[in-house]
Amino acid sequence: MAELSTFPARLFRTCFLLLLPALLAAGEPRPAPALVVPDLQGKAYSLAALKGKVVLVDFWASWCGPCRKSLPFLDQLQARYGAKGFQVVGVALDQEISSVQEFLERTPVHFPILSDTVGKSAEAYGVVAMPTSFLIDAEGRIVARFEGGENLKAEEAAVVALIEKGLPTGAGDHRVAAGLQATGSLKAWQRGHLADPIMSLDGDRLTSLFREHIHASKEGAAGNGGASGGGCGCN
Repeated sequence: MAELSTFPARLFRTCFLLLLPALLAAGEPRPAPALVVPDLQGKAYSLAALKGKVVLVDFWASWCGPCRKSLPFLDQLQARYGAKGFQVVGVALDQEISSVQEFLERTPVHFPILSDTVGKSAEAYGVVAMPTSFLIDAEGRIVARFEGGENLKAEEAAVVALIEKGLPTGAGDHRVAAGLQATGSLKAWQRGHLADPIMSLDGDRLTSLFREHIHASKEGAAGNGGASGGGCGCN
């Protein structure tokens, strides 16, 4: 009887030991996918050239409301830590480069902005929410992921820890709720084009007034829908 009573414990230990290598591997940084994307002048920019630096790759779009807050913040990070071997790289996912250029005229930044109009780089990185930033260490490995532009303080703390200690202490992955992620054939960077036009933060104010509480979709209610709107429409 004593031997039988210890069977569950022995079974648990055996299963744990078998799974331990996989659990440890899951927590290890993974190599960042290759990234070769043209800048706004059409010149190819390669992430591989930045090996040896701590890099933050930020996927964003001009229509994304949170990006209007996160990009200036990332520009501040570049100014604070650039001299310590840190580099921000922005990847705009707008289908029209002109939209990116207009955004940057209003919100200028001092780090490279690349333009991926078809979203291949975003697919390679598994982007499902806008914006999404990936923190990459000096060896070219992804060590943290930040979605939605809502964890800016945690993002900076991870950058500082990686620069000073070589590890983003406690960074982990900061993800939006599953219900806010793009799924299926819909891509996160296409939402600004697929949802109701009232979603646009730069929408016509007269239209917003007349349609203040009339939304064709849940996404529309999150956007430029008068007093009840104001979100980016990307959720």
